[in-house]
Amino acid sequence: MARDFRHINPSEARVILIEGEPRLLAAYPPDLSESARKQLADLGVEVRTSTRATNLTDAGVQIGDEFIPCRVKIWAAGNNASFVGKTLGVPSDRAGRVIVNDDLTIPGHPEVQVIGDLANFPHQTGQPLPGISPVAMQQGRHAARNVMAMIQGRKPQRFRYWDKGTMATIGRNKAVADLKFVHLSGLPAWLAWLFVHIVFLVGFRNRLLVLVQWAWAYLTFDKGARLITRNFQAEQRPPV
Repeated sequence: MARDFRHINPSEARVILIEGEPRLLAAYPPDLSESARKQLADLGVEVRTSTRATNLTDAGVQIGDEFIPCRVKIWAAGNNASFVGKTLGVPSDRAGRVIVNDDLTIPGHPEVQVIGDLANFPHQTGQPLPGISPVAMQQGRHAARNVMAMIQGRKPQRFRYWDKGTMATIGRNKAVADLKFVHLSGLPAWLAWLFVHIVFLVGFRNRLLVLVQWAWAYLTFDKGARLITRNFQAEQRPPV
């Protein structure tokens, strides 16, 4: 952000969400995608699908034949994988993810396991597994078992991802959740998201602390560190 950018009044802000796909959250079922669009619209967000930004400047963003003047642009289209993958000397995809074997090892190096956002694992569905924490967690546990097996002289085993569902929060009391056996949206999905994140925290003390912080923020509408909505002095940076 610019050094002289001090304050945003949310009630006066215009928020435009530009999505290149025909619908939001394309990895979710169509009903949840539509629910997400409606919940964003309830928050005052203008959603434009099947639209791509063709140019960004300090003055705004170009989408097709339209130029939208704006001072704040937030890019949320992901990024490339760590450069470490390129150093392994094995095939990788356009995003820099290493194309792994079905046991998470890399070609020619069974002693190397690649997991999480750095791994392209297409062996289960024909498409890479999504870069989400459940995938990384399951791969991490599987890689650890493979390492222990190889120490004992056994071969690494094939990895298989168990998709337990996906969730996405949209705002206060707003979310969508694909739990496979049921689809949730709105407040029920938001509560489910809170519960799952509390459960996966390490230690009772951490769970209790986060629960209390969330409860306080919910009851007081305290946005904590989201200083973009408050007056604050511009950051002083040394000259480049």
